[in-house]
Amino acid sequence: MKSMQIATKVNQILLGLVMLVPGLLKLFVMGPSAVVTMLAGIGFPMPTFFAWLLILSEIGFGAAVLFGWKLQYTTIVPAIILVIAGFTVYMTQYPSLLLHLVVASNYIALGCMHCKSKK
Repeated sequence: MKSMQIATKVNQILLGLVMLVPGLLKLFVMGPSAVVTMLAGIGFPMPTFFAWLLILSEIGFGAAVLFGWKLQYTTIVPAIILVIAGFTVYMTQYPSLLLHLVVASNYIALGCMHCKSKK
């Protein structure tokens, strides 16, 4: 049982970093304008609004998952982000699409495990 708890905690930390690090890179390295340009290029409506929503969601939900705050809820948004990214940005890149879907399902599994452990 102890090894399962350790594995779950390591998974939680890694999944938190999967969102937090790209969010911080988008904010401080690429810049929000690069995200706006990317979203506009793939046809997203209101690219400025969605760029900021994406950046803040990645940072906020990444930190929430990293620190284990309400995992049954905070794992849903990163899963949605990854599925949308997989089917819009990486649709033609099969390995990247699969990786996005695998990580998204991992977020859902983490949230479900946390929900079961609270009951």
